[in-house]
This record gives sequence, C-alpha cells and structure tokens, in this order.
Amino acid sequence: MKNFILSMALLGLFQIQNVYAQLGVQAGVVGILGEAFPTADGLDKLGGAMGFTAGLLYEISLSGKVHFQPAVNLVTKSWKDELLNIDTDDLEITKVGINYLEIPLSLVFRGSDKGFFAGVGPSIMMGLSGKRTVDRNGNVLTTDYQFGSGDNQENPLTIGVNVMAGYSFGSLFVNLNFNQGLTNQPGEDLNQGNVNHLALRAGYIFGKK
Repeated sequence: MKNFILSMALLGLFQIQNVYAQLGVQAGVVGILGEAFPTADGLDKLGGAMGFTAGLLYEISLSGKVHFQPAVNLVTKSWKDELLNIDTDDLEITKVGINYLEIPLSLVFRGSDKGFFAGVGPSIMMGLSGKRTVDRNGNVLTTDYQFGSGDNQENPLTIGVNVMAGYSFGSLFVNLNFNQGLTNQPGEDLNQGNVNHLALRAGYIFGKK
C-alpha cells in the first residue's frame, strides 16, 4: 500500500513537472499602424502610437514540429499628440490610452527547440478600460473611453487573426506578432483602438534547455 501511494505521488509530481515545463512568460512593446483618434481641435488624428504587453503562454506539442500555443496577454495601447495654436500660443496635449486582454490561439511550427519558428491563429481581444486626456496649458480634462454597443462606442469584443515569427534559443525566445481585428471594426468616420497592433516580445518557457 505504501509503495502504491509513493508511486502515485511520484506520478503526480511527474505530471505537474510536465505541465509546468510548458508554461511561459512574455513581455514587450506594442506599436499601432496608422492614425486613430482626433486631436483636441479635431483637425488631425493621433499617430505614432506605442504601448506595452505582458502575459502568460502555454505550449502543447501536437507533433514533432507542430505545437498549440494559447496565451493570455495584457495589451496597453497609447496615443499622444502635441498641438501648438499659433494664434493663441495655447499648447494642447491629447492622450488616449486603452487596455485590452488579448487571447491568441496559435498553431506554432518549429523545426526544433532552437531556431526559427512561425505561428498563426485566431485571436480574441477584450476591451477592459481606457482614458482620454486633453491638457490645454495645464487645464486637464479626462474622460473615460467608452466600450459598448451604442453610437461612438467600441464593442468590447473583437475577433481577429494573429501571425507571429520568431527565434528560440531554447528556454528563451523573441518573436514579432501582428494582430489584425476582423469583427466590430470602425467605419470611415469612427476611431477605435481594436484595429491592429504589432508586438515585439521576449519570453521564457520553463523547463526547456
């Protein structure tokens, strides 16, 4: 009986180790293609958007070269623009920051644990929160970014596609992801943060050599 209990305990520890060995962490920077939200005067749009991302991934081997890799990432997108009114010398600084939960479900193709890899799959984006701030010579007006189904609101759920390419050094890896939203996209006269983003990430998968 003692041998049976010991064997089951060792088997459980082995299974836990195998599960833990597939868990990874990743973080990096985010860039957004194109322009989005209007400036304070409404005559231009904010560009040069940047942000950051951090999250967890789990890798499941389907065959020698094909892996299933779901992940959960926090993605923050930030836009900023400074506008000087030459008539009044007023400096207007517009900032928009939006937080998303990104869940990519990728098939990853790799020849070995070390070397180049590529992946593709659907992605779910969930809007969490956001702020828009207009600073006019120190007078600051802050409003919440609106998620919902009403006019001029962004739907909190976006289905998209995620494409990645990267290089693995064993446990360590770097990759470049492009996420393109497909559903609930803005019209020509609307502005939303769920259109697309590029993410450059570095990460670590526990247990790999």
